[in-house]
Amino acid sequence: MFRKTMLNILVTWLMLSFASTALPQGNNGRGKCMQSFGISFYLVKGGYEDEWLDLYMKWHYPLMAYALEHGTTLEHKLMVPDGHAQVPEWTFAATFLFPSPGSGASAPLDRAGQIQHLFGDRMEDYVAGEKRRWELTLKHWDTDFIELDKSEDPLSVYLPSAGGCSQDQYG
Repeated sequence: MFRKTMLNILVTWLMLSFASTALPQGNNGRGKCMQSFGISFYLVKGGYEDEWLDLYMKWHYPLMAYALEHGTTLEHKLMVPDGHAQVPEWTFAATFLFPSPGSGASAPLDRAGQIQHLFGDRMEDYVAGEKRRWELTLKHWDTDFIELDKSEDPLSVYLPSAGGCSQDQYG
């Protein structure tokens, strides 16, 4: 159910993001107790997609695997568009499902510690690999999403919201 909701939100967001350049309204406190997911978009130089994927899997994915192992990320997917565009906006999208705030999930190491732990003996190779991946990346942006509670009356992005918190958590 959540995956279908996530996919519907992704498709809706993509349609809206390409249809309008208007800036969206902020969330007014929504989602602080809700499970969220994020999407990272990458536009990669044409002809270098496989090299970019190799670099991503060798140097970046181990950090994602660490987060998955420790529960700070519940799901990670790597996606490509299903079709072609005259002017491609993105080549790859990485999705991340995060645990609800207050779930207690934490990793023993912060990001710097993870990099040192995973690549300490190959740090020069790690740096060179990440530099090359970013040389191939023409554009990159991240967006986190929270689901609107359609049962709110009135449903509005302008009104403050408990953000998925119970009244006890919100007060």
